[in-house]
Amino acid sequence: MARFNVETIDLKFQGRSSVIASFLIGGAGGFILIETGPESTRETLVRRLADRGLSPVDLDAIFVTHIHLDHAGAAGWFAREGVPVYVHQRGAAHLVDPSKLLESARQVYAERFDSLWGGMVMAPENLVRPMADGEMVDVAGLSVTAVETPGHAFHHHAYQIGDTIFAGDAAGARLGISSGYTSVTSAPPQFHLEHTLASIKKLADLSPSRAFLTHFGEIPDPLTHLEDYREAVELNAEFIRQRLLEGLDAESLAVSYEAFQLEQAYRQGLPPELWEKLQIINGTGMCSEGMRLFWERRFAEET
Repeated sequence: MARFNVETIDLKFQGRSSVIASFLIGGAGGFILIETGPESTRETLVRRLADRGLSPVDLDAIFVTHIHLDHAGAAGWFAREGVPVYVHQRGAAHLVDPSKLLESARQVYAERFDSLWGGMVMAPENLVRPMADGEMVDVAGLSVTAVETPGHAFHHHAYQIGDTIFAGDAAGARLGISSGYTSVTSAPPQFHLEHTLASIKKLADLSPSRAFLTHFGEIPDPLTHLEDYREAVELNAEFIRQRLLEGLDAESLAVSYEAFQLEQAYRQGLPPELWEKLQIINGTGMCSEGMRLFWERRFAEET
């Protein structure tokens, strides 16, 4: 496939740069978008498209890696504008009826929900296109392949176009390229260690020359990043396992994990302003909770 243009659109989540991205991709026959971001940044996305001479209806398709609100919250709005939305087959129903997804998120974020995410509108069922692992769609002169990559969520796809991958949350959150620190995306309730590691290997086996993270943007040397991320997942999951064996409760575990992450971030030269941004989108308390739940389920299975 000929080289194609990928433009990273900064959605300016919560007024901050380089936190959540959408990717506008121009093919020989038109344009597609990977990730819509949340409904709270939808107007920003529409303005950025307009800056490029595009309206929502000029998009040939949208692909979302999974249905979490920071990735797909605005997908229903675009579908109502007539844009087909491709999504993992296990997430499709939640775009058509997002009530359970919204209820769960409101329980987590409480009074912060509206300002963070802005809700989610129902997508017309005929414009939601479920995809299976390995399925390829030809659109806008591009061939887009779904790559099933569970671990962060059961309903997660990365997307491959030629030798380029869009990893969603399957390869972590890395803000800025001056530091090697990558935050492990282990939010509850679906984090699964072995699935995460298998997904990292699956992406590496594709031998990508380019890779893009929703949090945030293009990363240098994808294979090195994926290997480093594998090591980070194993290290941090083992840290949580050991603290649980020592008897730490959830609150103490969150404090301990934050300190462990701060040490890693400091050693790898992460600027303080990037640490603050990571806490907004992939906070250590949320991540420790995801790993705690995984290990407690595993301990219960072993008894």
